[in-house]
Amino acid sequence: MDTFNNILQKYSSLTKEHILNFEKFNNYALIHHSSSIEGISLTESETFLLLDEKLTPASKPLDDTYLVLDHFNALSFILKTAENKEPLNKNIIKNLSGLIMKNTGGLISCIGGNFDSSKGEYRKVSNYAGNRMFIDYKKVPSFVDSLISYINSNIDKTNKFSDIYKLSFDAHFQAVSIHPFADGNGRFSRLLMSYIQHYKNLPLSIIYAQDKIKYYAALEQTRKQENINVFYDFMFAQTAKHLKAQIKILENKQKLKPGKHGFSFLF
Repeated sequence: MDTFNNILQKYSSLTKEHILNFEKFNNYALIHHSSSIEGISLTESETFLLLDEKLTPASKPLDDTYLVLDHFNALSFILKTAENKEPLNKNIIKNLSGLIMKNTGGLISCIGGNFDSSKGEYRKVSNYAGNRMFIDYKKVPSFVDSLISYINSNIDKTNKFSDIYKLSFDAHFQAVSIHPFADGNGRFSRLLMSYIQHYKNLPLSIIYAQDKIKYYAALEQTRKQENINVFYDFMFAQTAKHLKAQIKILENKQKLKPGKHGFSFLF
């Protein structure tokens, strides 16, 4: 943990010295990797150009573009909520999910009743991921309420860097394990993690798309072993990996070049 804290302190020092809007490009990277975990076909450069230059990638599915744009709007919403120090509530949770699924969700009819995933309504169907079946949909509201209460009760009194990250990783794990929505649960859970980290003014964690299999394995092993430390270890390693990559870029400023709307990365 001392090594992680040293990496975090070095990153924080470099970003304070840097005159560029580095946070914006970190957010773009977060969107790219989080969306790629969901299977979108946009490359990193295509994602950056879409978000920064509003250039729609050619020959790529329109739904992939919508997913990235919706994901970005959802991130902007939850970061603003964190900046304003707003406690979580059911409306924020549903608004977040609704933004994630705005253009790729819709009305779903099932035995449990009708619900609209594009409006952030809780699922009324059983939900599976691989061989994993998640909690009965009737229990979702109470489980989400408990998660909201857990986060709100702990976020202001948690101040040690490592403990803040653990709280955010725990919220991520619990949210994805509840799977409250018909779709977009991974993005939702990772954005909930971002809310806690940004609320406490810490760099946002990124899960690398190329580590997707390890990510799913860490989630499953955490459930099987009933040991949240398995997920903590994976997430601290991913966060350190991201911070070290950004430190390398910040120490090598020629990696950045002026663009039409500010600065962009060279690929």
